[in-house]
Amino acid sequence: MRRLLPGDEKTVLAAAHLFDEPPDRQATAALLASSTDHLLMAFVGEQAAGFALAHELRRLDGPPELFLYEIATDPAFQRQGAARALIEALKQTARRLPAKNIFVLTHALNRPAMALYAATGGSSAGDDATGIVMFDYELQEEESGQGT
Repeated sequence: MRRLLPGDEKTVLAAAHLFDEPPDRQATAALLASSTDHLLMAFVGEQAAGFALAHELRRLDGPPELFLYEIATDPAFQRQGAARALIEALKQTARRLPAKNIFVLTHALNRPAMALYAATGGSSAGDDATGIVMFDYELQEEESGQGT
């Protein structure tokens, strides 16, 4: 598991099978150069098993939030803990920033995503007529609860 940085463009391009659309070399380089965009990749040996992409959202009223934009696992590695490990790594990233929380949007019909976010500590809100559900990971509460 590691955060990809400038110079890791070939790693992203070689893992094109993980993404909905093949990554563009120039867009990949720009994203990896950004200090506020976080692309984490899980590996099994040398093979890319999954990724998580998150963006820092700056706020006027306090610390930033981390928006988990996308997460995916290679079907060959699903149900082996890669997605859980990616979310835990994002939590660590968010704590180091420090960020107030992490949030992610999904659809109520996306049962695998709903189960993943609930199992990794996300609290859900939403599921209105649109079916959109937001999961929120409150990081300060988790930290304060760790010592009890």
